[in-house]
Amino acid sequence: MISVIICSVDRDALALVKDNIRSTIGVEHEIVAIDNLGTGKGICEVYNEGTALARYDILCFMHEDVVILTKDWGRKVKAIFDDATVGLLGVAGSTCRSLTPSGWFPPSEYGTAPWRLNMIQGSKYNNAGQKTDYFNPANEKLSRVACVDGVWFCTIKNIARLVKFDSDLLKGFHGYDIDYSLGVSNSHQVMVTFDILLRHESEGNFDITWLKEIIKVQNKYKDQLPVSYDPLALPDFENLERKASNRFLRENIKKKELSNNELSKVLSMYFQKNQIGLLRYIKFLFKIVLR
Repeated sequence: MISVIICSVDRDALALVKDNIRSTIGVEHEIVAIDNLGTGKGICEVYNEGTALARYDILCFMHEDVVILTKDWGRKVKAIFDDATVGLLGVAGSTCRSLTPSGWFPPSEYGTAPWRLNMIQGSKYNNAGQKTDYFNPANEKLSRVACVDGVWFCTIKNIARLVKFDSDLLKGFHGYDIDYSLGVSNSHQVMVTFDILLRHESEGNFDITWLKEIIKVQNKYKDQLPVSYDPLALPDFENLERKASNRFLRENIKKKELSNNELSKVLSMYFQKNQIGLLRYIKFLFKIVLR
């Protein structure tokens, strides 16, 4: 029924998550764990390998530093995919996807209104303890979103055969979840469930490597961005987009972590999508060249 696919770099963590899956999933399953320690492969390549090896119709991609707390979660996943319009299911996501690069969550200008999230977040690196994050403003069991977080998500094999993880574009371990969400959303609905709770032991790493990968994804899907599935929550969507784009350019021109070419691509993307006018385009272009 469900093939659970894991990109593993830690044998001890893998052993723990295997035990957790077996004791909670509640349906026939297999665990396709691919040892990626020291191979040099990115997660997209590994996930495509796992997809090819999977025997069951539902595929679940998850990190190995996860503890699933909901019993019989496999039955819940199966019931959701009985609706043929659903193509991707996660436990954290956003109802909108900005043109401005970000994680699964939108830029700071949007606040938390677009968040759809039910997860216990640990802090392996910051030692800040754990917290329960729950954002469900409409009190839904399922929320339609633009993208989901890669900590845990499920799809079906027929979709996975058509929508591949883009190993040509993304060589590392960032951006794959956004890329996959936007790919699936072209034909199916992307959803967040509030009926499955998990604990993620480590927090994300949003460094410059991450940002560069996200920019690649944004450029790939610029023709379908920005997008929002909850317009009533964001009545000022266009203005928020303009604010986010201007702030992103100002911050990253100053930081000098992105190359001129990388930043110019973002600037061109904003101009092509009418988020900045010609005069501001020229102004920002001069700042990029002269910094």
